[in-house]
Amino acid sequence: AVYLTTGFLLFSGTGWLLLHFFGAIEGEFGPSPNPWEHSALAVHGAAAMAFLFLIGSLLPVHVARGLALHRNRGSGYALLALNGLLALSGYGLYYAGGDLLRAAISLLHWLPGLLLAALLAVHVVLGRRSRNSSGHGE
Repeated sequence: AVYLTTGFLLFSGTGWLLLHFFGAIEGEFGPSPNPWEHSALAVHGAAAMAFLFLIGSLLPVHVARGLALHRNRGSGYALLALNGLLALSGYGLYYAGGDLLRAAISLLHWLPGLLLAALLAVHVVLGRRSRNSSGHGE
């Protein structure tokens, strides 16, 4: 579920970025936003809600176990921090006013957002190595 939801987040977020910066259409009064931008954001928002639920469900078991075993904490803390930043900046994008502030928050959201898949992959690889080296392999 985490991988699937992360995929939806990355696909919809990257889709919005491409549509927003490269997908403008020529309207009656000049360039206009692509009509698919809204759909991409709607999918992104729904996936974000699901992802927040999943992160919350990982805390009492997965995160607590990793902390207790002293394994994979660096990448785990980095993932938690990155997800916190993404949740706060996503909230800011929804509620912040003013074009300049929204542009700054947008950059603060999508640049780290593009790192999410890479950091998750690093966390998984390090976790599997740690598990296998400790004699608790699959």
